[in-house]
This record gives sequence, C-alpha cells and structure tokens, in this order.
Amino acid sequence: MPRLPSSGRLVALDALRGVAAGIVLVHHVSMTAPGIAAAYQSTVGVDTGSAGWWSTLTPLKFLVAGPEFVLVFFVLSGFVLVRSPLASRAASTANGLAARGYDWVAYYPRRIIRLAIPVVVSVALAAAWILLVPRAGIDVGGSWLKRQDNPDIGLPNLLGEASVIGGSGRPDVNPPLWSLTWEMWFSLLLPICVLLAVATRRLPALWAAVFLAVSATGYVTGIEPLMYLPAFGLGALLAANYESLSAWAARVAARRGGTAIWVGVTALGPALLVSHWLLRPQLSGLWGDLTLALRVPGAVLVVAVVALWPPLQRPLSARPLVWLGRVSFSLYLVHFPVVVAFGTMFGPGRWWVGALVSVPLSLVLAQLMYLWVELPSQRLANWTGRWASEKAGALRRRGGRRADASASARPAAPAPENERASA
Repeated sequence: MPRLPSSGRLVALDALRGVAAGIVLVHHVSMTAPGIAAAYQSTVGVDTGSAGWWSTLTPLKFLVAGPEFVLVFFVLSGFVLVRSPLASRAASTANGLAARGYDWVAYYPRRIIRLAIPVVVSVALAAAWILLVPRAGIDVGGSWLKRQDNPDIGLPNLLGEASVIGGSGRPDVNPPLWSLTWEMWFSLLLPICVLLAVATRRLPALWAAVFLAVSATGYVTGIEPLMYLPAFGLGALLAANYESLSAWAARVAARRGGTAIWVGVTALGPALLVSHWLLRPQLSGLWGDLTLALRVPGAVLVVAVVALWPPLQRPLSARPLVWLGRVSFSLYLVHFPVVVAFGTMFGPGRWWVGALVSVPLSLVLAQLMYLWVELPSQRLANWTGRWASEKAGALRRRGGRRADASASARPAAPAPENERASA
C-alpha cells in the first residue's frame, strides 16, 4: 500500500523519515567507538580494514551518515509542509468550490505546538539523564564522548534549548535539537515558501540550480542559513512539481531500460550523500567544502526516488518501517542522552555493550514518547488550530456585520444633478 487514501500521504516517505532517524541513532552509537570517532575527525592514521576505515572511507558510510540524513529530514519537511497547502487549494478547485486557500490561522498554533511540546519534554528528559549518569570529570576515552562532557543544565540554558530558536550556538544538553531550529524557521516562513514553490512551476530546473548554488555557497562560506534552508526549498520545489514529475517518472519507467535508469538514480543519491567522505583523503580546502555541498542534491535524490518510483515504495511500506516512521520524531528527540549515558557507563573498551543497551532502549523510549507526549501534543495542536480558526472566523463575521450595519445607517446620498432633473 504505497499511499494512505485518507490523507494522500505517501507511506514510503514516512518510512524514509524513520530510516533517517534510525541512521542518526546508529551514527551516534558508532561515535562511542574511539576508533570510529577518531576516523571521523581525521583520516590520518586510519588503518585499512579497521572499523574507522569501513565507517568513514567506504560506501558503508551511508549506514552511519547521521548528519547527511538530517538533510533528508529537511527535504522531507519542505515536501510535506508545502504539499498540504497546495493540495488543499487544488481540492477546492476540483470540487467546483471557490479556492479558499489554506487555513493559515489554524496552521501556526498547530505547527508550533506540534513541535514545541515534544522538544520541551526531550530537554527535560535529557537533563534527567545527565543528572542520573554524570559526565563531568569522567575520562571515558574517545574524542566524541569527551566533547559531551559537562553540559550546562542550568535553567537559562535549558530554557534556551527548549525554545529552539531562542538559544545561541549548538545545544549541549540535547544536541540533535540544532536541526529543529531550521525546522522551526522554515515552519514560520511557510507562506513565503509556498508562494516561492508555486513560482518554481515555471523553469523548475533553473530554480533547482539556484537552490543548489546557494547551498554550495553556504558550505564554502560557512553561513548556516545558506547551507540548510535550500534543502527545504528543494523539497518545496519537489512538492510543487510533483504531478508533472510523477508523469515524467512513469514515462521513464515505461521505456526500455527504464528500470536500469531508476536503479542508477537510486544509487546516485546515497553516493552523493557520502561523497565527501570517500573523497576526503584526496581533497581539502575549497574542493573539500564543495564535496560537502554534494550531500544536498544527494538528499533530494533520496527523497525524490522514494516519492516517484513505486517499486521502491513497496518495500518501504513494510510494517516495521512504517512503525519506525511513526515514532521517528520521538526517536530523534530521545536517543542522544541515552547513547551518551551508556557510552559513558561502559567506557570505550566496551562501547559495543553500551550500543546493545542504548539502541533497543531508545526504540522503547521513542514508542513511549510517541504515545504519552507526541500524540497528546498532536491532539492539543489540532484542537488549538480549530479554536483559533473558529475565533478568527467569528471576528471576521462580526466585522462584516458591523460594516453592513454602518453602511445601512448612513443617510442616502443625494441624487446626481441629471437624475434630479429627469425626476
């Protein structure tokens, strides 16, 4: 079942979000291994055939490409959030109704509450893990775990991280929240992004080139908004042109050799995602930064292939992956302090024991977070959105009645001179 008829959502894209969250989890677990963490920082001294070599200098890097799959999240968000307003307007037109547009009054409280409540709870849980398994002053070995030492659990820092866009710098209590900053900014700017997405229906290839050029500039200059926001824009471009792209994809698949073309495009996405790592020993400086920028088109291809090629949607619609997609947001929010806690507890010599504990525990906590926090926050968000929309509608109707009453209370205007003369 590649589609959910009730909402028009692609089940496979939800599952892809779950796969991305799982890879982020595996990435953080792998970083508790000292050899892998050292190879992640530098290729110097990395022995061929070692765990660090396999996980950073071979195509297997795709399986632990955590930061790269965060960009997949961004493309998915651009696709899903922009597609909803476009689909709402198209449905009104198709039913012969006046195109009323998207309910933006309901959208804003719904989206903010949907993101904010799980984030606040995740910060509180992360602080609890830090208090339960202290990190300060413990030399556990491994460069990555050392960087997690002594996070600031003071109230001002906790509030800054929980506010997502109110903090300064990368979070240290729950570091994965850095990506939620860009998710929130894109959510706030969504009306502008929808207008921009509609504009991309003319010359979409040119717009894609512009977005990619902006992201490459961001990676070269180190300007984070230029690095990350174009990924949302490319997802929005994919959403705005989805119908025409789907028709094109079907024509390609129907050609002789069409399946081979799609297999090649499917492989190209992951290759671009990890190309920086494969080329890192040979390139540095500007060229190294440009290879980092290749992860953006790689993320777009990963999402586009899943959205457009049905043979790939079927395996991604398997129940375990659908479940993983359902709890993906919760998994992303809760896993990091668990991984660090058990990495610290078992130390570098037994990092794999910490992995055996932290991975299943993170999945269990993600399910509980989904049931006890995420679902209630979704219900509250939907209720608040409806309430805000109804209040705004009542205010508009009241204003309209007042305007009508004011117009009827005015004295009649004198007839024009020619009308008086004819009378």
